[in-house]
Amino acid sequence: MSCFDFDAWRDLAAHDPAEYFRERERTLSAFIAERPESEQDLRELQTHIDQVRATSGSPAVAARELARMLGDRLEALAGHMQQLDRNVDILREVAQRIRARPGQGTE
Repeated sequence: MSCFDFDAWRDLAAHDPAEYFRERERTLSAFIAERPESEQDLRELQTHIDQVRATSGSPAVAARELARMLGDRLEALAGHMQQLDRNVDILREVAQRIRARPGQGTE
């Protein structure tokens, strides 16, 4: 994806929509396949994105709905990060208590 050429994709979509969709599917499948630990989740997410695009009625409506989905996922991620921060704080406190015990730690 680092060499994504928006203009080339736009031109392909304008001149050969069928090839655009075939190439899009190949590119998305290759990207997802490179992430086997998340493959099922990514395939489900892409299916959902495609359904939103197909049923939205217009690109603007699809973009709004996809932006909302992204916002929901970012909020969930922020919640997970906050929980992780709390867990790190707890682990630090436990580690400090262990180090502070007389006769514990280095011998």
